[in-house]
Amino acid sequence: MSRRQRFAIAFMLITSTIILNWSYPDAKALGVRLFQWIGLPVWSQGSSGLNYVGITSILLLLAGLFTLRTALQRHARKITLLALILSFWLPSQLIVAYQSVWAKGIYALEYVKEGSRCNYKKEEDRVTGTCSLTFVNHSGQDILFTSSIRNRDLHIGSFLESLDILGDQTLTMPPRQKKTLNVAFTKIAADARASASGAFYGLELTVKSDEQERDV
Repeated sequence: MSRRQRFAIAFMLITSTIILNWSYPDAKALGVRLFQWIGLPVWSQGSSGLNYVGITSILLLLAGLFTLRTALQRHARKITLLALILSFWLPSQLIVAYQSVWAKGIYALEYVKEGSRCNYKKEEDRVTGTCSLTFVNHSGQDILFTSSIRNRDLHIGSFLESLDILGDQTLTMPPRQKKTLNVAFTKIAADARASASGAFYGLELTVKSDEQERDV
């Protein structure tokens, strides 16, 4: 096999890894969608355990890096390391570049999942609290949108599974800014066993604006 052929195979393998993990404009990665379309399980234990998409992408990446290194005659270690770094760094930069230049409306929004949380307190049969949701608006215009929580199944067995926290409240993100939006809520707690107070994290959201809708 010629060096040119090995370069081509390495490029295809590394690119396949990036494609499998690509998660824009929706939060669900293309690899997950592909596995579901084919009928293959994504997780080894339903919704937990070993992630087969992740394992597949890692194997493809390692195979691509190995093939790339065998095709190189000089600076093989440095170039292979650079390819490894780019495979993780480049996709997010491409998404931000697209959102900053071409994306409109909610497609220019970046949701910072790890920086978001909801705190609540129960008094008698009523629950009050605040959700702090962090977004980045990469566009040069204000974005007005509504948001709802998708992963309610995380809270089965408590009042949280039916807690429509965000409802129809319109949120506004100013242009070119990262901002945490605090959304207050008050709901009836039908579950008398609900804890007096608490917090939950890892919120998966659906954002909407007019006819546009995205899972983030």
